[in-house]
Amino acid sequence: MEASAMDACTGVFLQYQFMGTPLKIYPFMDNTSTLLQPYRFESEVTLTNTGFSNVLGWEVFVGFQHGEIIADAPGVLFVDGESTPGVFAGNGTTVMGTDQPDLKNSIDTAMDLDLISASFSFTGTEFGVADPDVPMPKNISLLNPGWECGPMGTDSSGTTAGRSMWTCCAENVTAINTTAKDSGFLPRASGDVVMYYDVFQTFGDNYWAKVSISMEDPLGRIDHWNLTWDWRQGEFIFAMKGAQILGPQEQDKCVLGKAGQYYASMDFSQVMSCSASPTIVDLPQDQKDNPAVAVPNCCRNGTLLPELVDASQTKSEFQVQVYKLPPNLDRDEIQPPVNWNIGEGYQCSQPRAVSPSEFSPDNIHSQSAVKSWQVVCNKTETKAKKCCVSFSTFYNDSVVPCPTCACGCASNTFPWNGQKCNPDIDPMFLPYNGVLLPPSNRTALGLQLAKLDHYSVPTDVQACPDNCGVAINWHIYSDYVDGWSARITLFNWDKTSVPKWFSAIELEKAMPGYQNVYSFNGTIMPDLNDALLMQGHFGYDNDYLLAIDPKDNPGKLQSLMSFDKRKTPGINVVKGDGFPTKVWFNGDECAIPSYFPTGAAAWQARPSLRLSLGALVLALALLVGGRDLL
Repeated sequence: MEASAMDACTGVFLQYQFMGTPLKIYPFMDNTSTLLQPYRFESEVTLTNTGFSNVLGWEVFVGFQHGEIIADAPGVLFVDGESTPGVFAGNGTTVMGTDQPDLKNSIDTAMDLDLISASFSFTGTEFGVADPDVPMPKNISLLNPGWECGPMGTDSSGTTAGRSMWTCCAENVTAINTTAKDSGFLPRASGDVVMYYDVFQTFGDNYWAKVSISMEDPLGRIDHWNLTWDWRQGEFIFAMKGAQILGPQEQDKCVLGKAGQYYASMDFSQVMSCSASPTIVDLPQDQKDNPAVAVPNCCRNGTLLPELVDASQTKSEFQVQVYKLPPNLDRDEIQPPVNWNIGEGYQCSQPRAVSPSEFSPDNIHSQSAVKSWQVVCNKTETKAKKCCVSFSTFYNDSVVPCPTCACGCASNTFPWNGQKCNPDIDPMFLPYNGVLLPPSNRTALGLQLAKLDHYSVPTDVQACPDNCGVAINWHIYSDYVDGWSARITLFNWDKTSVPKWFSAIELEKAMPGYQNVYSFNGTIMPDLNDALLMQGHFGYDNDYLLAIDPKDNPGKLQSLMSFDKRKTPGINVVKGDGFPTKVWFNGDECAIPSYFPTGAAAWQARPSLRLSLGALVLALALLVGGRDLL
């Protein structure tokens, strides 16, 4: 039936074939847990181009539905950048070809099956489907734009005993919603960090490509980007501009390998890198005016900042000259490197063929790339934070500290004296001056405050510290009839200073009433729930958050900010509306307390605070004239 179905298909015939039978594997479950019993499975997917057009950079979705975990998939890469073994595909997965990423059409190739078809296999684990049943996917489809897949056909009318399923994906030019130039290419995607591999000059055995790295996360930041990738066809980097290789040259890999055999007369001592998995880093700033190595948007020590923070540092670029090996010696036989990684905390997709990029090397003439690929990286969830927040108010003499182990606890001991601490209890309240002290000096103050205010505290083991390099204190400074104010203070407990820092706060109910932040630059971010982005004034001292000094005094910056209650009717500052729900520092979301200070005075309007709004704004402006407020 598959043969007749393929003969009737004008487009791409896509088939999924289950091989063998499900094999029960360890661990063996009892009869009450049959749905959790794992089984080994093997299957094969075949694509055949039976239409008129070539298929560039094919991508196939396989709708797995039995908790499948892929152990091996030779011949393909997972589009989301995951690698075998251990790829969870139970909700479906998308793969792309590597050995043969394009499918030629039958007319141009005289039906050469090696050029018009591609096959790949899966070996993995599924759960709960035992012989004689077969763990078939829900569906399979070709994801390339301009192709629409029809209904699924099976060898058993859709029953679970079927071992084969197929579909015909027909070309539909009306489904391509791009210009003719983009026809046949995948649409460009968005993400936190977007990279392009643009081949702009190509010869028989080598080519030049421009690599660009762009920060598109409105609150993202990368210091010292560190880019790695893998070559799959024996390529090597002969020359490079705008970046450098971190690590050894590995000349022996070229001289003693296939490259040395083919390029017998080449002086490999001049090659930039023979590594199959090079690590690439940005050049230092002192090289930006060196015409021998510099290119536009290079030489910033690998710093990437959001556009709202510094539009001139949202993109990094460098160029590579790449030599190829047989049989890929035609000018258009170019395969990009795979398995891109921009650094810890990001998951990158595989490179996807997109329409050729347009750029202007001299800002006068336009140039288009020969071929372009896009790589999209997004932040991954990490358990450990890098910053934390404490809460305090004018109406309560206690500070709610950063959460216990907010930035992780390597062990249940205090790092400065090795004594035991408890990672599972809340930290003690602190007096105002407690946040100015390093964690090693806070216990005594916390105990004194507990005794004075009759708080109950653990008598044996105290809570572990927050262990954060940066701590932020949010203080409700005043609350009056038609407005209120807050003070934000940044503390750097790390040994490294932070240039061009930025922070953002989300105040779900209060932000419509925001007026001003007095010592920092403030920008409302409509696309991020109206969060307030704050940063120092460029060129001034508060653009630089100093490191902790030898006397354990943290680097510190602070500012007051004012809010107009008339723009937020019904807001109750002291009942929680005046505390941020999210706080970020340098792109990382900070840990915040789960509660905030309360007190009897919170509900009493103080006569001294019943100022007019204009008078209070003037008072705040006078207060921030260079004075420390904490």
